[in-house]
Amino acid sequence: MTASPSPLDSMIARAESLYTLPAVAMEVIRLTDTPDIDTRALKECIEQDPALAAKVLRVVNSSLFGLSGNVENLTQAIALLGTGPLKLLVLGFSLPDNLLKEIDVQQLRAYWRGALTRAVAARQLAERLWELPGDDAFLVALLQDIGLLVLLQQLGNPYAKFLSQVRAEKQDLLLLERESLGFDHRALTATLLKKWKLPKLYTDSIEQSPAARNTVGSDKMTQVVPQVLRLAALVVELVDGHRLCVLPELLESGQRYGGLDKDSLHELVAELEPQVDQLAGVLQVDLGDGGNYEQVLASAHQQLAIVAEQAAGELLASETLQCEEILEESQELARAMQRFTGPPTARSQPAGERADSPALATPRPRGRTLIASPEVARDKLGQQVAKIVAGCRADRQALSLMRVEGHIDPSAGALPEGALREIHAGTRLKNLLEQLRNMTEAGVGEILRLERHSFAWILPNHDRHEAVALAQRAIAKLASEVSAESSTHADLKIGVAALANVPKSFDAERLIDAANNCLAAALASGGDTIKSIEVY
Repeated sequence: MTASPSPLDSMIARAESLYTLPAVAMEVIRLTDTPDIDTRALKECIEQDPALAAKVLRVVNSSLFGLSGNVENLTQAIALLGTGPLKLLVLGFSLPDNLLKEIDVQQLRAYWRGALTRAVAARQLAERLWELPGDDAFLVALLQDIGLLVLLQQLGNPYAKFLSQVRAEKQDLLLLERESLGFDHRALTATLLKKWKLPKLYTDSIEQSPAARNTVGSDKMTQVVPQVLRLAALVVELVDGHRLCVLPELLESGQRYGGLDKDSLHELVAELEPQVDQLAGVLQVDLGDGGNYEQVLASAHQQLAIVAEQAAGELLASETLQCEEILEESQELARAMQRFTGPPTARSQPAGERADSPALATPRPRGRTLIASPEVARDKLGQQVAKIVAGCRADRQALSLMRVEGHIDPSAGALPEGALREIHAGTRLKNLLEQLRNMTEAGVGEILRLERHSFAWILPNHDRHEAVALAQRAIAKLASEVSAESSTHADLKIGVAALANVPKSFDAERLIDAANNCLAAALASGGDTIKSIEVY
């Protein structure tokens, strides 16, 4: 009896027939992957695609390469560029057209920003830390997420929603893909690149985990490129994905692999964004509005210092958060993959009708991360929420719980350092929340102070949208109050958990845990932040 194909095999079979690398690009790769390169054959190959030849010449004459004089033909271009940059350009311009069609603009922008940032970082890391040519590292990093585009094309909206939610919550995309699909997009990329007959170094580097330490006698590039890819991926998570918690791993792994230190990282990041924008212009791709990479790195260092001082680890722990929203998107994605791998007649059936498909296991929720509160305060909050839960269920009302933590630094010289400053900040935040409550109809809800500047606001008859609107008003009100105080800095971190309808025998602790989880996620983000979730 023939075994049924795996989900990855099914996906790659479809992808191989739909997305083929142009013949010219494949021949350029073959010609440049030999010790003795025939430049004449290379020139003749590229000339078979006049549009590609014109693009290469346009780029060679741009400021990106800084060549003196005007390059008028491919013979000059190949001689001046070298085969590495030439291969880079050919592959950059030769991705299958239908791989980029009908993908949401925001998703495509996010893909290109991540891919170009990772590629430029990989080249810099290879050249600076290992003093090796960075072209192969650049190309592997550029192509590493091709599988993500395939999944967007083949699974459509379920994968797009899943991807957006994972990015918004700063979760581990590869892990959640494996739980939902049975494979991740990197494995899909490596398999597709094998079908395209790209160099073995590329596919091996994507598939292999980097060696923990450098070993004597091993092939230099085979060992280095996976390490470069890992560091470049962490750089992207940090500066583009705003996952500030990856900074310790980036510095530790970078030091162990190739001697990357804090100063070297700052130099790399300072040069990264301009090069990414320049490369995007060359390849004519739209990156949208990106964040300031240097500012993100500075914020990460600041957060790391805070975690070290407090020895609480909340920033790092919050990254393991598994919100119900991501679980829902993950389950929908699994159903989409079941439809994809099922028989043709089943693919058109609604998702709910194929819940019994054995193709993939339903993803398992992982452990929750809670913010520690004094036991007395936690017990009091639990009692109050339980009482209001019962009332909202009887009255068929919505219920929200808002968790708020604030940081307010008074104007210079207004207060001495230490406990008095913290008491002042907590009192000011409590007054702000009380003022907001008094502005609501009938002074809704109850505000409990859990720690000096940590509060809980129980909001009966408020759904998620209304609670988030109140949170936004709190942020705006605090900002307006401190705007006239030139030396005062303030920000709020808010987590909201909401019940549209309180079910029978609902455990109040679930609402508290969900609100705490959202606050943990907010604390891991920069500036004023609100994270919210619907509890079922």
